[in-house]
Amino acid sequence: MKIYTIDNKNEEKFLREPSEDVTLDELKSKDLKIFLGEFLHTAKTVMTQEGYSAAGLAAVQVGLHKNIFCILKEGTQEFEVMINPSIKVIKDEKIIDTEGCLSVPKREGKVERYKKIKVKYLDRDGKIKKGVFSNQEAREIQHEYDHTKGVLFIDKLID
Repeated sequence: MKIYTIDNKNEEKFLREPSEDVTLDELKSKDLKIFLGEFLHTAKTVMTQEGYSAAGLAAVQVGLHKNIFCILKEGTQEFEVMINPSIKVIKDEKIIDTEGCLSVPKREGKVERYKKIKVKYLDRDGKIKKGVFSNQEAREIQHEYDHTKGVLFIDKLID
């Protein structure tokens, strides 16, 4: 799948538009199942121009305005898909760290994110999941969640 970037003005405009929730009918559709398979394959195999692999990917980055993203789980090194996620902050504690993005080539910067969050989402099978995430996983989720809202990490730089 092609990764949309801000280097192309039309793609940047697309990246900055908010995504929509996946309906139950869409969730059961063959088209979405095929999309998710290709989406995960892309997340696992894509490399940045600098040679980094992906820690996460949002559907909008590959041309679909749906509230879908995946993150790389630290313990298993497998990607977990999150559909129609909602985030609650557990503690107000934040951490500043460096981020990059497949959609923003050759650019990194410091971004402040919550250290610990609770996420409720649907998995690939439409089952409701809840989880508490902290540190790097929490950062990845917040970064990808921002994509679903049309926000890029460069909008939040603290330099």
